Amino acid sequence: MDGFVDLEDAIKAEMDLREKRLEKLSGFSAILMLAVSIWLAWPSINSTINGGSLNSDLRYAMVIIAWAVFVQDLGSMEKQARSRIGTVCTIFWLPITIVALNYIEGNTSEILGMSILISVSGALFVTSRNILRGDISVLKYRAIMGFLGLILSVSLLTTADFDNLASYLQLFVCLMALALVLYDWYGNDDMRQSRKEFDVRLNNLESVILNLRSEGIAIDQAASLVMTGREEGHRDPEWGMRLLDEAEEDIERTLSLAGDIDEIKEDSLKAISEAEKIAPVVKRPRKAWDMGQRELELGSLREGEALFRQAKKNALEIIKWWAKAENAIAEASNVLSKSEHKQQNLEDLLMEAKKKLASEKPKQAFEFAMVIPEQILAGEKALIIAEKSVKDAAKLLKSADGLDKTQLELRLDDADDAILQGNSAHAKGLADGIIREINSEREAMDDVRRALRQKKHLVSRWAQRDDIAEWDSRLTAIEEEAENLRWTSAASLLDKLTTDLDSVSKESEEASELIEYLNQQWAILRNQCDASNISVGDDDRKEVEKAIAIAKDSLKVGNTEVCLESLGRADKFMERLQRRV
Repeated sequence: MDGFVDLEDAIKAEMDLREKRLEKLSGFSAILMLAVSIWLAWPSINSTINGGSLNSDLRYAMVIIAWAVFVQDLGSMEKQARSRIGTVCTIFWLPITIVALNYIEGNTSEILGMSILISVSGALFVTSRNILRGDISVLKYRAIMGFLGLILSVSLLTTADFDNLASYLQLFVCLMALALVLYDWYGNDDMRQSRKEFDVRLNNLESVILNLRSEGIAIDQAASLVMTGREEGHRDPEWGMRLLDEAEEDIERTLSLAGDIDEIKEDSLKAISEAEKIAPVVKRPRKAWDMGQRELELGSLREGEALFRQAKKNALEIIKWWAKAENAIAEASNVLSKSEHKQQNLEDLLMEAKKKLASEKPKQAFEFAMVIPEQILAGEKALIIAEKSVKDAAKLLKSADGLDKTQLELRLDDADDAILQGNSAHAKGLADGIIREINSEREAMDDVRRALRQKKHLVSRWAQRDDIAEWDSRLTAIEEEAENLRWTSAASLLDKLTTDLDSVSKESEEASELIEYLNQQWAILRNQCDASNISVGDDDRKEVEKAIAIAKDSLKVGNTEVCLESLGRADKFMERLQRRV
């Protein structure tokens, strides 16, 4: 609706407006400071041009110019801008203090200026400490920036003669700044206490690891975690503590497993020995056991335990299923060899069972092989049913006189081949299809022959029509299909012909009823015309008589379209006469 203002958009617009104002103010301040620095340095520059020497005013101007470069970031709240502000504040608070202390013994105006500069320096110092704070990397960065400011301040003291109070105060401030730099570099940070706790815990855990190794307990994974913690923990004590937690947990699991691992190892070895007696060719259980032993020697108890259990599992599978799988494969091979028909799919299944047994998976091999005899038995029953269907189809085809047998005989040959190959489903499908097609062709043949025997009656239905040639050609097409023994096609054409004839006959009947009704109405209207002295020679009466006559003639020749059009014309003139009566 009108006057609606989105709150977020309004806040964003206000912030953008303030940022623009701050940018303008920052730009104006920078230009003003540059102008002031030029004004301050102009006497020194003019003296140099006239052959004189540089004085300290030029150095002060350089400090102002340097600060003017960064003053534009004061109004920005972005992280990069804040970092630049913190850096500049850290560098320049000390040089500004050194400059201010030059006038400690000056007059009132100079002391006032010194106070202002010292206030600015203090504000810069506080700002630098507030912005550049955090972890040890930030503190070291602050120390480096402070050292740069110290170097700049020392360069300002190169002309000091140390014969007044200002020089000693400047030296004292520089020494304090140096102490502050050293404190930032070597001193405290936000995570110092966390680092102390980490160091204590790290030393204790390393002592535990050394004691365990002296007892012959392999804890390489825990030692690796501790080593990683030593490398990473001082930078991130929280992450280091998590690594030490994982190391302690690993040590506890290792100690708990150390008592059970020997029993698991012996148990798996016993199962492997029994499996190798049953099937000397197997290698998987022994290989898994050897890998577990190697992991155990390397100190990975969990991996070693898992491999020992896997070796035992493989061995138990061989103990339970190897003999069953061999017997099932032998039985399946025997049944397949005695089968009268070749069954490629079952032979492929038997080959797959042998591959599974060779890959030391006896359970899967048994599952594959055990179903082969059942499938052969079911296949034999299906073949018997398929053979019966093929025989029925052959018998029916032999007695199917008057049909085109070429394609059917080819399909019957394919069914015989499928029987020989043991493909009962394909053979039965072909045989059933032949039977269905023969029955369908016979029904179509009977319908077409019955219709052709009544050809005269059929032709009489369109004998008086104008389009007699079209109907005759359609009947000829049916006869040609019948002569070529394509009974299904002939039946389809016949059905279409009779359907169209019925439709045309229905239209003719409806048109005949309309003519009869119109004649009745015209007889009444004609009497009314005679009574109203509308003679026979009247044009409207002539048009009605003419239209009715055309409609009757058109109906006789089957032209229902012209008939209906003429009836409409007659009705039109009858309405005109009705209005005149």
